[in-house]
Amino acid sequence: MYERILVPTDGSTGTAHVALQAIDLAEQYGATIHALHVVDETVEGLTTDAGEQLRKQGQQAVDQIERMAAAHGVDAVTVVEDGDPAGGIVDYAEAEDADLIVMGTHGRSGVRRRLIGSVAERLVRRAPCPVMTVRLPESDVTVADADAAGDIALEALADDGHDASVVGVERQESVWVVEATADDETFLVYVDPVTRRTSVIDRGSGR
Repeated sequence: MYERILVPTDGSTGTAHVALQAIDLAEQYGATIHALHVVDETVEGLTTDAGEQLRKQGQQAVDQIERMAAAHGVDAVTVVEDGDPAGGIVDYAEAEDADLIVMGTHGRSGVRRRLIGSVAERLVRRAPCPVMTVRLPESDVTVADADAAGDIALEALADDGHDASVVGVERQESVWVVEATADDETFLVYVDPVTRRTSVIDRGSGR
């Protein structure tokens, strides 16, 4: 159903949630993610260094989505272009024959929120393919509580063939640490709070 999923991004806080929506679909259909940032040419002309700074920020935004896609085994293409954001996204979708556009519906606050909302509205009217809009939360964290971290850890252990139970969950500075047991073995599962990527460590027998 989907081969090419376009994810326009401005790097706003919370876009990790939007990217995960697209990545989940890409996993289901074997699609490629196209992460696109269009540098607003009207903003670029405000100061001499604005263009370079905006391109740098845009590259960081699409690189983040690429890293998230890689953590889920999904292929990704990253592109940074200059132009009108809505027009640039439509042109890219047409040129790449995108099957779906997934994007957030607001930025951080104030004028930025209105601008991003305007882009989404224009896309819905002009896009050559369906547009899925996702409300941007106020944080990039996608694993917000211990229960969610525990569930993700159990899924990772199940994929490795272990019917495990969670013993404890701890939120450290940049990772969830889940302790679990299965068949007299103890495991530590590290869960990335943004990408949901897991690392399983077998601590051996719990006896």
